[in-house]
Amino acid sequence: MPFLALAIQDSFTYLLILSLILSSVGLLYVIYKQFLFPILSRKESDRFIPVQVGDKFDYVVDEISRNGQFLVGCRTGNLPTRCQAISEDHLIFQFKKARDTEDYTIHVLKNGSTFFRPPRMEIFEKMEQKESFESYEIIGHSTDFRISDKIVKDRMINFIELSLSSSFYFNKVGKERMRFTITVQKIQPGINRKLKSREDTYPFGKEEGEGEET
Repeated sequence: MPFLALAIQDSFTYLLILSLILSSVGLLYVIYKQFLFPILSRKESDRFIPVQVGDKFDYVVDEISRNGQFLVGCRTGNLPTRCQAISEDHLIFQFKKARDTEDYTIHVLKNGSTFFRPPRMEIFEKMEQKESFESYEIIGHSTDFRISDKIVKDRMINFIELSLSSSFYFNKVGKERMRFTITVQKIQPGINRKLKSREDTYPFGKEEGEGEET
């Protein structure tokens, strides 16, 4: 009997220890997901070359959370331009998915000089505040952005031009989902890859001997 009682006591001890371990792991996971992951995900990108015209970045919103965010920056974010004239979080695209359909509301925020061309419009305008539109507006069309470090007399001399568009695709389980694509459309006048800084960033400008853009 003493042996049985001791065995039962040990079993309860082990169960208690196991419960504490599982609880601790769960708590650590929550802390990591809610606090540490957002910080770590903002670390500098391992992409050390500047963007080029034609670069495309696809983004699909998580179906469970129904919220997504795409960041354009200098050294960090989903699209690190590696251009010195671009701020961190220069452009922030926020996507909000409808509960049962592939419809999205898109909000765009800026933390640097930005020009904006709404869907189906021809003229760029200075972006003064948050812009919002619906995903169906950029199916087969795009909304465009020009970003830089300064605006002179309501004009941008040097800039990176990005477009945001949307399209449908079928995922691995055969479900139709919406995919957003951010494309580098133009870099004026270019990025001088010969003038690399200690932070692995580059200024606007043409490399010596580079031909004129057509």
